[in-house]
Amino acid sequence: MKEKLFHNWKSILWGLIPIAIIAIVFALPIKTVAVENTESYWDTETVQEPYTVQEAYTDTEVYTETETKTETIFDSYLAGGKTQTFTVDKPGTTVSVYVQDYPYYYSSSPLYVVCDDYMDSCDFWPYYYYGRGQTRLNIKISYPEEVIKERAVTKYRDVTRYREVTKEVLKEKTVTDYVKVSIWKYLFMS
Repeated sequence: MKEKLFHNWKSILWGLIPIAIIAIVFALPIKTVAVENTESYWDTETVQEPYTVQEAYTDTEVYTETETKTETIFDSYLAGGKTQTFTVDKPGTTVSVYVQDYPYYYSSSPLYVVCDDYMDSCDFWPYYYYGRGQTRLNIKISYPEEVIKERAVTKYRDVTRYREVTKEVLKEKTVTDYVKVSIWKYLFMS
C-alpha cells in the first residue's frame, strides 16, 4: 500500500492542495463583524433629592372669650315717690345703682334763659333743682357674655423641597466593536 501511495502522490497532492488553499483562505481574518460588549462604568449625575423643612405661616383662629358687658338701663330724674322696675334675665348679672339727690339749687354751668319765639314761655337752662325732691337715678347692669373673636396664629407645616446633589452612579453601556474574523469563526459563531 505504501507503493500505491508513493506512485499516486501527485494525484493525492492535487486533491489536497485545493483543500489546503480553502482552509488557509477560511482561516484568514477577512470578514468584518459587529461585536457588542456591555461595559460597566461609574458616572457622576446630578439628581433631585427631597428634604423637609418647617415653614411658618399665619392662620386665623376663632376662639370664644368671656367679656363683661355693661348697659345703662335707666338714667333719669325721679320725682318724689316714683318707682322704677326692671328685669334682669342674664345669669351672673351685677346691678349698680347710683343715686344723687338734689335738695338744693344745683347748676353745673352758667344759667341761661331760653324762650320761644313769642316770649310766651321761658325756661331756665340748665334747670334749677331747688327743694323739689328730685333724685337722679342711674342704674347699670353688668353681665358676662361669650364673644366669638378671631386672632392671627402662627402655625408650622412640613414642606418638601428639592436640592440638586451629585452622586456616583454605576451605569452600563453597550459598545459595538467591528472586528475582522476568519470565515471559519464567522460560520461557527453563535
